[in-house]
Amino acid sequence: MELVHRYLSPPRRGLEIGASAINPFPGLDALNLDYPGGDLFQAAQERVVGSAVPVDIYGMGDDLPFRDGSLDFVLSSHVLEHMPDTIRCLREWSRVVVDGGIVFMIVPHRERTFDVTRPRTELLHHYADYALGMDIGTNPLVPTSHYHVWITEDLVNLVEDLNTKRILDWEILEVEDVDTKVGNGFTLVARKNSHLPVPAIQDTGDVAFYFATLDLPFQVVMRTTEHVLLGAQLEMPREMPRGRYRVIPVLEGFPPRTMPAQFVEVGESARAPDVTEVKLEGSKLKFFGDALTRTTYLEADFGEGVVHRVLPEFVDGALEFDTTGQVLPLEPIPMVAVNLPPGGGRGAGFELRAHLG
Repeated sequence: MELVHRYLSPPRRGLEIGASAINPFPGLDALNLDYPGGDLFQAAQERVVGSAVPVDIYGMGDDLPFRDGSLDFVLSSHVLEHMPDTIRCLREWSRVVVDGGIVFMIVPHRERTFDVTRPRTELLHHYADYALGMDIGTNPLVPTSHYHVWITEDLVNLVEDLNTKRILDWEILEVEDVDTKVGNGFTLVARKNSHLPVPAIQDTGDVAFYFATLDLPFQVVMRTTEHVLLGAQLEMPREMPRGRYRVIPVLEGFPPRTMPAQFVEVGESARAPDVTEVKLEGSKLKFFGDALTRTTYLEADFGEGVVHRVLPEFVDGALEFDTTGQVLPLEPIPMVAVNLPPGGGRGAGFELRAHLG
């Protein structure tokens, strides 16, 4: 990839976050930072190509263990989408880079990855995450999951907006709508001019928008359950999936501040759901039954205190879960379907293997 060598080659010294032998950047003088407990990623490299890039330092991608201005560059490929607070992350990458240094990002593009069915993450969603202080330590997802869904112009617009608000001081040097490394992402290369302090809080006390999240007792992977609701008065759109939502008012001004959350129920009352039939069609595990909705979730008990919950897709009246890359255990798996309020509740339990035979 010519851009990498143009901007990051020695004598520049820097950091690559989550370096991979599967998709390497040879010839750079870069330390490799991986998250604590990243054995899963190391094992995946060993399995695919027979070796793994050694980890030089362990740390979190949004809380780097480096002094201000101590690196010539920060390089990341398919990392930004794993950061729950994009603004905090970009400021952290900017902090550790010297004035005049480079932040080089390759980010998966919605249209060329498994995010294709998810909505793009709105600009205000990132400000809500920043106001809420989201971080990996308190909001962990499985390593393969994406907090946010990107297209090229959305990241460009975010950086430009942060420049306008004086939260970043960057010059965008290069943009590739299709990255020339693998081709399933896009590239943004920025030069840091200076590191700016967070501006003093300036707001009128008025609500700018509301951030509504489906009130589930677990985090959802590969799905989007958050909604940005514009306006000073709270109005829950009729098209929102039924259920109870945790709604947080975000105030006008920057840095954004929040007010206490409230809980709002949307949609008609539903009774507890019951699963009456399960089919495995190719890689799709489908659950049929009564009172199933777009927000019905499944709970599986694997024994010894291990309970797994998932929010399936809702397709043609059935719950649908893609099992690609997964192996269903041979032992019995007690399960139950659950509906959120209004109404709702836990349905009658069923045993997965008894349905599949």
